[in-house]
Amino acid sequence: MEMDKDNTDIFLDEIIDLNEVDDRSLEILSVEDWTTIETIQSSFVSIFQEEKMESSYENASDPASALISWSQYANKIALSFIKFFRQIDEFEGLHVDDRFILIKYNLLSLFPIYKCLHYKLHKEQCPSEKNQQAIKNHGACWINDESNGIRELFVNSIRSLDELTEQDSALLSLLMIILLFCPGPSMNQGEPLLKDPLAVNRAQSYYTMLLWHYLVSNWNEVQACKYFAQLLAVILHIQSGTQKFRDFVRVQFMTEDAVNRMGPLMQSVLNIS
Repeated sequence: MEMDKDNTDIFLDEIIDLNEVDDRSLEILSVEDWTTIETIQSSFVSIFQEEKMESSYENASDPASALISWSQYANKIALSFIKFFRQIDEFEGLHVDDRFILIKYNLLSLFPIYKCLHYKLHKEQCPSEKNQQAIKNHGACWINDESNGIRELFVNSIRSLDELTEQDSALLSLLMIILLFCPGPSMNQGEPLLKDPLAVNRAQSYYTMLLWHYLVSNWNEVQACKYFAQLLAVILHIQSGTQKFRDFVRVQFMTEDAVNRMGPLMQSVLNIS
């Protein structure tokens, strides 16, 4: 996957000066850092890995029913996201309006991270004829239409994240928090300004540095730097795909006249008024 070099350099420069290695980046994680990571990882696993949430597409006989089924499934995951973030002190300490904005505009881009935790590569590479026929027979075809490429984009994002992270729950949990504290990634011109952007920036910087130290503790500084570039490429791909997915789903719900059958949380996340 290729990435804009300027964007990569800007991101990496915020983490490390490529000409002058910060000695602190080469230190082993402190006991406090390890405790923080282990606490976050434990919470992440208990909420997302042990609570396997499946959609009920088999009960959907038409596109409208499939859309409602998906929204109910997505709503459960979204509530788990919120449950996870409510255990993060930096999130709880934000202005209530900023918490709402970050959830509303960032939540959808976190779904690939959840799916990555349960991703089974061989199932996506070698789908059975029975599964393929089932997709054609029920309403889930609304998201499997090859003409729009949405499903392929989504699966490719999960596959790339899976190959890069190898389902490392500590890494995925930190990445999820970092993306939550990312203002403006929805590329929505209507996204309101944060009440306290400095607090959000401080939180994101802290968890980004925590992730950086985690990577350095597993590899060396040069390898970690290259890994960060690869991770950024996947993140940009996910954020771009999320906007396309949001627009596509919004149109599908309006076309099927199913907006009023959605829960208010998913209406907010999909920016459907």
